[in-house]
Amino acid sequence: MKKYRDIVMRWKNNATFVLLANESQDKIHYAMPQKVMLYDGMDYEEQIRNLWKQRMECQKQARRIGKPLEHLTAAEYLSRFRKNDRLIPIISLVFYYGSDPWDGPQDLYDMFRLEGSEEEKVVLEKYLPNYKINLVDAERMNEQEIKYFSEDLQVILTMLKYRHEKNELKEYINKQKRYFQNVDYETSQVIKVFLNMKSIPGETDERKVNVNMCEALEEMYNDAIKEGMEVGTKRKLIEQVMKKVKKGLSAEEISDIFEEDTEIIKKICIAIQTCEGQCTIDDVYEQLYK
Repeated sequence: MKKYRDIVMRWKNNATFVLLANESQDKIHYAMPQKVMLYDGMDYEEQIRNLWKQRMECQKQARRIGKPLEHLTAAEYLSRFRKNDRLIPIISLVFYYGSDPWDGPQDLYDMFRLEGSEEEKVVLEKYLPNYKINLVDAERMNEQEIKYFSEDLQVILTMLKYRHEKNELKEYINKQKRYFQNVDYETSQVIKVFLNMKSIPGETDERKVNVNMCEALEEMYNDAIKEGMEVGTKRKLIEQVMKKVKKGLSAEEISDIFEEDTEIIKKICIAIQTCEGQCTIDDVYEQLYK
């Protein structure tokens, strides 16, 4: 079995050495505690195998040059792990940047169906090991939480909070204009992905060259305004057609009244009929355009 982490980094603080692993999610993953547990377990397994492999290489080298061999007990041979061997701790972070609030499990207990009395559940939980994920739900972070991150990440996380609020996003960009005029390559690419930007004017593959993102962000804002206007126009037409359908008018008659393409009106009428009289404007819009 092979699994691949999205990002793995090392952190060293004096004598402490830790691996930091990151899983980036733009969609909710309802089995994330199990997934993280599996990844962590496989990483620890790899560490154990590497330690044993290194030990066997040392034994071969010692035998080759005539040095005394290190004594290994039967238990150590069975474990493939010496008594004094130690693993590097792994901290796994789930970075979720989707639009919907995370409603998936945040630990293994959330994935179990523990039935019976409360007393029975307490007994089960006593013996069932749990596994918790470290979740960052980016769009729902408050300002105080965002301040703990570096300047670049503060900007990215704040933009994620405002990405569906066009006016707030524009106001934030204007306040940070000096920053956006000189963005390093890696940060510009992260912003590009998180905000679904098609391109950044003037960007190159040269990682050492900083980017002016002001023009790209202005273009994105204008596109969002245009898209919002188009959505409003479509929703207004759906509302008008729904009123005419209730009066018993045909698609052709409605098309003549609004001077709209008959095929478009027919599609709206079909979507309305599919809902069997219980539909809303949102229901019809989602059927047609989502």
